[in-house]
Amino acid sequence: HPPGPRTAYGRTKLAGERAVLAELPHAAAVVRTAWLYGVHGPSFVRTMIRLEAGRDTVDVVDDQRGQPTWSADLARTLVRLGPRVGHDVTGVLHATNAGATTWYELAREVFAGLGADPARVRPVGGAAFPRPAPRPAYSVLAHGRLRRLGLPPPRDWRAALHEALPEIREETLRETP
Repeated sequence: HPPGPRTAYGRTKLAGERAVLAELPHAAAVVRTAWLYGVHGPSFVRTMIRLEAGRDTVDVVDDQRGQPTWSADLARTLVRLGPRVGHDVTGVLHATNAGATTWYELAREVFAGLGADPARVRPVGGAAFPRPAPRPAYSVLAHGRLRRLGLPPPRDWRAALHEALPEIREETLRETP
């Protein structure tokens, strides 16, 4: 689909992508990702770990779909792509974990992975959390270019989350006062 950013942030991201590809059309690649989380730094997964430990219930948006992506899986994809950029890899590629979910379903999966009752997560519409910039209702990215390049298909977001969760939990709870 052609991009149609609705915010200044989205427009500047697209302008940056286009500038890189215009300057280096045969030597650059832009990798788009989404809903990124990792062991370090802020993320939705880390927030849910903290909230699970501190609240009886948590309200989470259930009308936005995307692809939770573990930073380690993204890094593996980038390492595979790197040597090929400027050869058989140029242009825009998508690198996310496979599958799609809502923030609500992701939160329930985090709670379940922590051994907590997923019923403590309650679904709400995005209007319950007004944001300065609108969030897309559907931000799922296709992986066709990765497949055509012969790269391993991305694994399901649930498998990545369950592998990552013990280390993320340990680090998040260690940092929480």
